[in-house]
Amino acid sequence: MSETKLYIGIEVGDTAMKVALVDSSAKKVLKAAVLPTECNPIYDIFLFESTLQQWVDDNHIENVEAVSVTMPATMSIIRKVYIPPEAVSDKEQYLNWYLELFTNAGSNAYIVDSMTLSGDDSLGYNELVMAVRKEWVDALRKGFRSRMLSPKSMEVDVLSLMNVMDVGEKIKDAVCVVKADFSGVTLAWMRRDELLALRCVSTLSMVGKTEDVAYPILANEIVEQMSLVKSENSINGVTDVRLCGEMASNEQFANILMDKLGEYNVSLLTSLSQLPSDESVNPIDMICCVGAVGAALNQMEGV
Repeated sequence: MSETKLYIGIEVGDTAMKVALVDSSAKKVLKAAVLPTECNPIYDIFLFESTLQQWVDDNHIENVEAVSVTMPATMSIIRKVYIPPEAVSDKEQYLNWYLELFTNAGSNAYIVDSMTLSGDDSLGYNELVMAVRKEWVDALRKGFRSRMLSPKSMEVDVLSLMNVMDVGEKIKDAVCVVKADFSGVTLAWMRRDELLALRCVSTLSMVGKTEDVAYPILANEIVEQMSLVKSENSINGVTDVRLCGEMASNEQFANILMDKLGEYNVSLLTSLSQLPSDESVNPIDMICCVGAVGAALNQMEGV
């Protein structure tokens, strides 16, 4: 029997951390949970570690191969950037210059990373550029006392969703993943190893409104962005839509959104075809923790 190797993925949020435990040898999600916190744990590393340690102790998890962290796109800067051929030799400098165009902070305030989507030296490159506050990355690198629980990587949830679709679903055709959280909605159109388009929807329109009023408003805004992608990004023919996130676990909101997406084939990410969940995993928790599963896959599969 192959040696069991356990990986923990964590997604940080404003008032919770979502965690997932994945067994690489069994190719299975063993546990998923939403752990309430007093604030975003990225702002309080002691709270972050103590909450995670308590969950690990409660579930008798004795040895972890690696811990990975992901954060919502709404907490980062993420752009699809074209690098012209004349700038290829100075890609890092070009990306830092580009970053400074749309932030009032200097590029040294961020840790900048990128992933090549397509291109070559003669044509230039399409790059997915991600920037996260350097202070957050430094806190994760230096703030943990436990060597076992100290995060080995940090990424943005868009990459985590791509990990899930690539490894957990092994998609062949293009899909749209809608990750609906109370802090914001991320919509990502992708096919295997390729991000086609990315949109975010603010949830500020929900503030001060009842669920009966707020949910249809947000659903309409999501549908509007999906329509704009067809005209502005020339993304046509993508009818496979996967829903996940905190709000997707709410039956009322999920039903409203599904009704408005009647022309699409919509499904809830309660499980993954290539990475099944243990029978003890609550499907509602799985819907919320898809990003955390994708973070675990970062180190597990090296994606």
